[in-house]
Amino acid sequence: MKPQLYILLFISNLIFGQTDSISKIISNKINHHLENPVHSILLFIENENNNFIYNEGFGKIDKDEDHVTRQSTFKIASSTKLFVSTVILQLQEEGKLSINDKVFTYLKDIKYLDFENIHMLDGIKYTKDITIKQLLSHRSGLADIFTDREEAFFGMILQNPNKQYSPKSLIELYYKLKLNHEPHFKPNEGWHYSDINYLLLGLIIEQIDKTTLSQSIRNRILNPLKMKDTYFEFYEEPINKNVIIQQYVGNTNFSIINTSFDWSGGGLVSTNEDLAIFIKALFNLEIINQKSLQKMMNVKYTKNNESRYGLGVYEFVVNGDVFYGHFGFYGTFVGYCPKTKTTLSYSISQAKPNFNPYQFISQLHKFAN
Repeated sequence: MKPQLYILLFISNLIFGQTDSISKIISNKINHHLENPVHSILLFIENENNNFIYNEGFGKIDKDEDHVTRQSTFKIASSTKLFVSTVILQLQEEGKLSINDKVFTYLKDIKYLDFENIHMLDGIKYTKDITIKQLLSHRSGLADIFTDREEAFFGMILQNPNKQYSPKSLIELYYKLKLNHEPHFKPNEGWHYSDINYLLLGLIIEQIDKTTLSQSIRNRILNPLKMKDTYFEFYEEPINKNVIIQQYVGNTNFSIINTSFDWSGGGLVSTNEDLAIFIKALFNLEIINQKSLQKMMNVKYTKNNESRYGLGVYEFVVNGDVFYGHFGFYGTFVGYCPKTKTTLSYSISQAKPNFNPYQFISQLHKFAN
């Protein structure tokens, strides 16, 4: 046998051994009977430097349903913020806004926003000081419906799980909960993760693009990249009818709940393959330029137990490799490591699994290097 064939055979056996090990580790985490069940795990890892790629799905759509596949779709939750941030930076490249602009300029005429009163700290209105950049980086100080009123909000969700939300109804709820009187700090004087920031960014995009946010994202990102399995759930119909997995928070199945409240903060459904297409296009400068990408990646410290954050981008360090991407509430992540040209996308169908997701992903990531 020629030396070249020995090398090819060795590499083939090595890759097979790696993928087999990954598959076994993932399979061992599937458990349909726990209080916090993990019905499925979908994983995509591609290391271009090592010519390594792994893309598989394990488990079932739900406890007693069919098995998932690598094409199974899932709610990407807050990873949607990557798409919203990208559109905002595209608009800046087109000269239609500057991220240093005051938000008030774009939203003051939307009556239901009552925008002047959306940020009141100790009786003083700071709304006119908020910039687009502060919304992108969660430095506006605005409170959050989900985290600052978690018990009240999710109580309302479970009481009326089929309710269709809109940006208007979410803002009305924001005022009903008096969150406009409970900002965390003056604009740019701290960091607090709030989906209200991205709700406002979604409205800015609609004001400038003169169309719905879902259509804007489709026109600017999904169609150009041929991401046919990605869509804005509850706001548009999917092109392909791929089965969506069931995603849980503890023992509550959030896939049977109308999650239209996520909107610009987390409303997209996608697949690992589509997300890989998007994140690689982002870093290959196919949808924004180098200057815009650097702004997104300019991460800064946030607070204890939080990764550093840029403009819609988290920094995520795995085994010393630095990824830039975003986590999703339902156990998802998509990111890219420029140093090793590694793409990572995954869905663990449980927001609160009985294992440490970071340690789990770190263990799997080692096989790609």
